[in-house]
Amino acid sequence: MLAAPFVQTGAAKRPNFLVILTDQQTHNAWSGCGNSWLKTPAMDSIARRGTVFTNAVCPYPVCSPSRSTIFTGRMPHETGVMGNGGPIPAGMPSMGELFRVAGYNTAYGGKWHLPKSFDGMTGFTKIIGGSALGKDMDAPLSNACSEWLRRSPGGPFLLVASFMNPHDICDWIRRHKGTREDPASAVMPPAPMNMAVDPNEPEAIQYHRTAGYDLMSQAVGIASDWRRDDVRLYLHDYYRMVEQVDGEIGKVLAALRETGQDQNTVIVFASDHGEGLGGHRWAQKASFYEESLRVPFFVAGPGVATGVNGELTTLADIVPTMCALAGIPAPQDMCGVNVATGFERPFVTSELRYGTAEREGRMLRTKRHKYILFNSGARAEQLFDLETDPGENFNLASRGGTALDDHRRLMNEWLSKTGDGFRRV
Repeated sequence: MLAAPFVQTGAAKRPNFLVILTDQQTHNAWSGCGNSWLKTPAMDSIARRGTVFTNAVCPYPVCSPSRSTIFTGRMPHETGVMGNGGPIPAGMPSMGELFRVAGYNTAYGGKWHLPKSFDGMTGFTKIIGGSALGKDMDAPLSNACSEWLRRSPGGPFLLVASFMNPHDICDWIRRHKGTREDPASAVMPPAPMNMAVDPNEPEAIQYHRTAGYDLMSQAVGIASDWRRDDVRLYLHDYYRMVEQVDGEIGKVLAALRETGQDQNTVIVFASDHGEGLGGHRWAQKASFYEESLRVPFFVAGPGVATGVNGELTTLADIVPTMCALAGIPAPQDMCGVNVATGFERPFVTSELRYGTAEREGRMLRTKRHKYILFNSGARAEQLFDLETDPGENFNLASRGGTALDDHRRLMNEWLSKTGDGFRRV
């Protein structure tokens, strides 16, 4: 659990902040959590210095909506960003604005996507944009951020380094669709154990699989007909993309150390959403299954204890937590909470839309169960016992019972509390 928030006293400096974001990195795609199929020394070094939140979920498993929450502490239905390319509403306080008003030198490099690839940032000075594939974008980004740090920006500062990879897996999938390659089994990760597809999935999910709905010219769910060896090759190359971005992150961390600013800098590391990994024969994002929903989330630096925290967290917690560590008042109506002190919450939520508002869903996860509700179609509910069924193979919603009733009630209360017009059940 995190230590007490940083408090400025006397001549003590307010902490700097370095926010490092990756794109499309699932919760266990880093070596420090025990994944032996890749090596991520930079990410591991951040984790060792701080707190690793092992049950962090994204607020929406698609880029722009999730990022709108990361930078405002509010859910996508509040920001209005319910698909890729939407802007944060004018007048809604963002991370950059909050810290700039508080006297921070705020700078941003890399992917923005609210609404464009790198323009329209609120409260930040742009160092470098980011609209290319990660293999072309991430090295220039790490170089630009490193040089910005070496120029001694003066404290306190807030620097966001928003990397693209492992998002290049989307391009990989487009290029490999329909191919049948035979990997060398000795060097390929194993296929997941939960590749079976439930024939009684909600119609909204089945539509997404069969209609080939395309979020950004990237067919989602196309792993439906992949063989196990196809999935193994895909996992192997996905992990190489994670390693690539880890190398670029390492350059930024080295610059922070070289300039002597590491001891007074809070580092926040997270990814905007996960990746399907072939579980349920799903590739890419846009799913409430654990692989797409859960993300890595670390906080390290002054005022932060080391260790592992298994409480439920969400990327909506980033802004209020940073504000607490900086001694900046955070807007009271944020959906996120400050995880920099002792905290416990009964559930976290996420949102998702498949193209139009007619195919929209909400997810509510408690410590043991995950409840999913869609607003149209047959079989609109899912309930998984994550303690006995971590692969989410058995939908318990059709059985009824106390757990289903409890989660329906919690969902209805949350929708009312946050002014979400999504349907009640």
